[in-house]
Amino acid sequence: MAPIKLGFIGLSAQGWAKAAHYPYLKNSPDYKIVALQNSSVQSSEAAIKSLGLDEETKAYGNSEEIGKDPNVELVVCSVRCHLHAPSIRPALKAGKDVYVEWPLARTLKEAEELLALKNASGVKNAYVGLQDRQLPAIQKIKSVIKSGKLGKVLSSTFVGYGHHQGPTTTEDFEVFGNRKLGGNLLTIHFGHALDYIQYALGEGFKTAPKTTLANRRPTIALVNKDGSVINPASPTTAEETIFLQGTLSSDVPISIAFRGGEPFKGTPALDWRIYFEKGEIRLTTPFFFLGQGLNVKLELHDFASDTVEELVVDADRFETTQFPGANIARVYQGIKDAKEGKEGIYSEALVSWEVAVDRHRIIEAMYRENGIVEE
Repeated sequence: MAPIKLGFIGLSAQGWAKAAHYPYLKNSPDYKIVALQNSSVQSSEAAIKSLGLDEETKAYGNSEEIGKDPNVELVVCSVRCHLHAPSIRPALKAGKDVYVEWPLARTLKEAEELLALKNASGVKNAYVGLQDRQLPAIQKIKSVIKSGKLGKVLSSTFVGYGHHQGPTTTEDFEVFGNRKLGGNLLTIHFGHALDYIQYALGEGFKTAPKTTLANRRPTIALVNKDGSVINPASPTTAEETIFLQGTLSSDVPISIAFRGGEPFKGTPALDWRIYFEKGEIRLTTPFFFLGQGLNVKLELHDFASDTVEELVVDADRFETTQFPGANIARVYQGIKDAKEGKEGIYSEALVSWEVAVDRHRIIEAMYRENGIVEE
């Protein structure tokens, strides 16, 4: 099969897209970047040269042009989430396949509008980047649950620390403190976790969960990368303290506690436990984002023998993808498999826009319960 012709919005000489998407794409026989769009034609041309892309790669400075390029089959969008909707509307109107980073949009309203436009345009393949569920450790958890060897799941507790929005922040991550822009610890950090927890344990809640949102650091010191202070009291509007308790439609009670900043020294940044009738699984990692697959440890406490063993998680061919791109490489494999009508773990773990909008609805309900109105 010929490679999928890809138009990329937001791929430059540095940044997340280069670090997480490009390591796979640059060597993949299944994809070919044929167009690039950044803030200007000049910046796109500079990125094409810096990345060593084909000289025939088209350079665009706005989303209308890349959206209507007849040579582009799949548009990938990796920009700040408040720019998602205006960036991908032209591609949707042109009926192109789309893969967008999470969150799908800045607000629930924007996400619902994008979903409606996708459906009205007849777009069949539209995905969102909730890639943490692609992690082999998550697939291992699902297989243990399905096997029934530990009995049914009785409950689950999740404690996480988001690294960002602690005592200090740098300009690169100052955006996390601005709720109006849509990309913050609730929507991004917590949103990723809420997705893979439901993916593993069961979709949806029996009744609306009880939640608490709080901004306990209304100001944070803004510092340079060398630690020198730019502003000792940079204002923040986004919540960095997040609690959720509820029961999934699968009858599993869950408790999620999440805050910004670093974990207690020497303890994991993520500690997720799944309590069964006959044992308990514990997943830990020193870095909150599972999607980056950094030193993830999966353990089983067997009640009958009262022993703890580390579960073996089978590595796949994407395990050696340059950090932090392994899970995103799995997403690209899933998109290719889905396009070819192939079933498998990668295509099965893709996240549709329908699911993405459901995640947005939970987040919007959390805002509403806590008296916060999305702007």
